[in-house]
Amino acid sequence: MYASDKDDGAGARTELRSIFISFAKIGAVLFGGGYAMLPLLEREVVNRRRWCRFDEMADFYAMAQLIPGVIAVNTAMLIGHRLRGTAGTVAATAGVVFAPVLVILAYAAAFDHMADSKPLIGAMSGLRPAVAGMMAGVAFTMFKNSLKTRLGCFVALTVVFLVLVCRVSAVAVILGGVAAGTGWFAIATVRKHN
Repeated sequence: MYASDKDDGAGARTELRSIFISFAKIGAVLFGGGYAMLPLLEREVVNRRRWCRFDEMADFYAMAQLIPGVIAVNTAMLIGHRLRGTAGTVAATAGVVFAPVLVILAYAAAFDHMADSKPLIGAMSGLRPAVAGMMAGVAFTMFKNSLKTRLGCFVALTVVFLVLVCRVSAVAVILGGVAAGTGWFAIATVRKHN
């Protein structure tokens, strides 16, 4: 049973330690920025822990992009809050930043000695194709899920056309999507009351 299928009190059963550990595992292998987080989130939060469904995770990720700050941290905060409120927010945030902070501190301390390291440069070069492949896999999964409805199909194809063919900024497309979704919701609410 997914966490979203439980009543509101059931979310309190999720242990803070589990939230911290899950997001610490994600943060420890989070190379390539926020978009690289999606397959890691899907595996840990959706498939393994079953804290939410894939479409809910995608919604959290979309909302995280509207909040100023790091996408990975914002997403962790939203999911943590969904699971355990404020305490879950703190646990998820602490987990997702734990390993990166340690790595950054270690790298900063050794930066002068490692800046020209060929093994390090090679390792970073090798990570780029892997991250690109992970992002392509998640994009395909999200696109496939959007094709389940006519509206989802229309929106997905329109976004692909605007970004890839017309070269419209992704930020403008996201803001347009927010405006359209808000308008759609307002119209549906008015119709429901009438």
